[in-house]
Amino acid sequence: MSRAPSGDLPWLILQLKSQLFALSASHLKELVVAEQITPVARTPPHIRGVVNLRGRVIPVVDLRKRLGMPGAPEEADAFCALMAEREQDHRKWLNELEASVKERRPFTLTTDPHRCAFGRWYDTYRAENVWVAGLLRKFDEPHQRIHRLGDEVEAIKATGQFEAALASIERSREKGLNLMLSLFAELKVLTREAIHETLAVLSIEGAVVAVTLDVALSVEKLSAEELPSGSGARPDGLVRRVGRRSGQSQPVMLLECEHLLDGARVPPGPA
Repeated sequence: MSRAPSGDLPWLILQLKSQLFALSASHLKELVVAEQITPVARTPPHIRGVVNLRGRVIPVVDLRKRLGMPGAPEEADAFCALMAEREQDHRKWLNELEASVKERRPFTLTTDPHRCAFGRWYDTYRAENVWVAGLLRKFDEPHQRIHRLGDEVEAIKATGQFEAALASIERSREKGLNLMLSLFAELKVLTREAIHETLAVLSIEGAVVAVTLDVALSVEKLSAEELPSGSGARPDGLVRRVGRRSGQSQPVMLLECEHLLDGARVPPGPA
C-alpha cells in the first residue's frame, strides 16, 4: 500500500491511559460516543462486538486490548474487585479487634494506617480521573481514625475496662467503618461511571470499523520517523513509526490502520 509522506496528512491524536497514539485522519469518518456495543460470540478478545450506527452494523475494536492493555471495562472491574477486598479487610480488622477484647488477648494486626494493604495502595496510587482522585482523598481521615482505634483499645484493655473497649469499637463501627464502607460503595459506582469511551469510525481498505478511544485530543500534523527494531515497533506491524508534536516531548505512537483487524475480520451483521 502506498503511503503519503508522514508530514502531508493530519493525524487524530488520542490517549489510552497515559500514552499517546495517533490514527491517520485520512481514515477517519467521524467520532461518536461509545454506547450499546453488542458482544459477538467466537471473536478475538480485542473485538468488543458490533455497534449499530444509523442502521449500519459495524465491528468495534477495543484499541486498548489490540495493543495488549486491559480494556477499560475490565480495568474498572478489576479496580472495583480490589476495593471490595480492601473493604472486607477493614471489616475483618475491626472484628479481630473486637475478638481480641472478648478473648482477653493482644491485638496483633497493624495499627499503622500506612502498613495495611489499603494504606500501602493508597499511598502510592495516583488516579487519572479527577473525580475519583477527589473521592479518594475523603478516605484519609476515617481510615486513619479506624487504625488509631487499635492503639486506643489496647490502652483501654490494659486498664481492665473491657466493656469500655467494646463500646469504643461499636462506636467506630457505626461511624468510622460505616463511612469507609459508604466511600467504597461510592468509589465503585464512580469508577464505572467514569468510563466515557469514544468511538473513532474509520474507513480502511473499503471496510468500516470503529475503535475505542479513552480520549480524542486533537487533529494535528506530525513529523514522523521509523522506529528501530526493539524500541517500540510491534512485530504485528500495528506500530512502526513515532510522531512528534510541535513543541512537545512526549512521543506519539503512529498506528497503521490497515493492521487493526488483522486476523479478526468480523462481517457486519444485519441492520
